[in-house]
Amino acid sequence: RQPYHCFPASFTVFVVAICLTVINGIAPSVKNMRPVVPGKLYRSATLDELSVEDAQALLSGRAFGSSSQPLAAVIDLRNNDEIQKGKKERTEGSELFYSSSQEENCNFVHIPFLEDVNEFWEEAIRRMDGKERMLASLNTVFEGGALDRAAARNLEKGGHAMLNTMILQVGRDRIAKALEICVNESQKGPVIFHCQKGKDRTGVLGMLIQSILQSSEDEIVNAYALSGELLGESEGMETEKDKMKETTSGLIDWSFFRGSPAKGMVGTLEWTKTNYGSVESYLEQIAGFSVAEQRCFREQLDTIELHQSQ
Repeated sequence: RQPYHCFPASFTVFVVAICLTVINGIAPSVKNMRPVVPGKLYRSATLDELSVEDAQALLSGRAFGSSSQPLAAVIDLRNNDEIQKGKKERTEGSELFYSSSQEENCNFVHIPFLEDVNEFWEEAIRRMDGKERMLASLNTVFEGGALDRAAARNLEKGGHAMLNTMILQVGRDRIAKALEICVNESQKGPVIFHCQKGKDRTGVLGMLIQSILQSSEDEIVNAYALSGELLGESEGMETEKDKMKETTSGLIDWSFFRGSPAKGMVGTLEWTKTNYGSVESYLEQIAGFSVAEQRCFREQLDTIELHQSQ
């Protein structure tokens, strides 16, 4: 197998910053924001921390290039509790963004990839080694929640690749909807999809889109790995925010999922090929997004123009 090549962190971030300035006409301060399909599809972290300038640039379309239309849609992949928490902490720019969006005919779509918390834990338990699962189950007689805690430790050990593949499993019923919204709304103007940090749920959707558009595995891995650098995170680093309860529960130590190491996406792609043969087959068999729909997706997003621009 050929190795996956990632550019040095400082060089990559520098090049991305220059490219965003040239492509967008501005240097946006939106966290982890970059194009997936320039002028059409973009990914980012939460939009709850915008400056007033960010909000104006996004709504007007200036953030996407001088020839771009106003923002057509925002797809939020977070759970309700994350959204409600974010509302309480919104900056002045974000308040302006959300309050003005209706007047600007921007469509907000909520597609929580990890909405079913019970299914998340069922999948986490299923991923455990059979012996470990049996011992943890027996231990629940003496210690409540022992099975969930053991599943959390196993997930931490599995790292980014296991988290990503669990998103593919638990979020399967919502993935096709997200892809449909992406292609339909992008015909009207730019679309942004995001979660909290723009690296896990957003990274999985970005990987699926790049796969449909027939990007190379190197391109997919590098795009995923870039998030950690743009966020200023490295694997294993921990902040106070990591210690707070997030989407699923407080059982998981989220410091294990800091950054976005290339090996996390390498493992995700390998898991998908091992279990389904290809990303294309996963989308058709599990997510219900047929080969014909994938072909239409490519045609609608004009991949010939995309590859020429690269």
